[in-house]
Amino acid sequence: MKVELVANLAANGELILLAQANAYEAPEEISGMGHIKALECGNVVMGLTTYQLFAQPLKDILAQLEVVVLNPEEVEGDVYTAKSAMEAAAYLSGKGFETACVIGGAMTFNSFLEAGLADDLYFNLFPVVIGGGGVLETVSGNVLDYKLVDAKANGDVAMLHFTRRNG
Repeated sequence: MKVELVANLAANGELILLAQANAYEAPEEISGMGHIKALECGNVVMGLTTYQLFAQPLKDILAQLEVVVLNPEEVEGDVYTAKSAMEAAAYLSGKGFETACVIGGAMTFNSFLEAGLADDLYFNLFPVVIGGGGVLETVSGNVLDYKLVDAKANGDVAMLHFTRRNG
């Protein structure tokens, strides 16, 4: 199964979390990139906080998708609760999906990175410096190597696509 991570980053490399989403007004194409990728994949994987924030405002979009919430405890709603990135990927693969779309948050992204499951990274690099954002990381000593596939500008935002070099 191929796994795509879709994230917004500040110029200092920190994840722009939902709490900082107002730091910069993104062009519409960028703010909707996660939704577009999820619709392409037919599924979406996210952590509990992200799900709770998106469940109501995006209920029409989520109703079209197989929704997986990464969380140690069972989550109520029409979602599958996975306790690990491996379980989420296995579940979606078992449902016939070829690609999983992971849209956040930081702990969910890092779970996929630590498991070595992130094949493609889609980053929107915003021209802001923030504090308190999440950090993408993997277990100490584990290096995941990516190569740049595409880079384009949309206003002041750099849209970057990386693919796994050693995967």
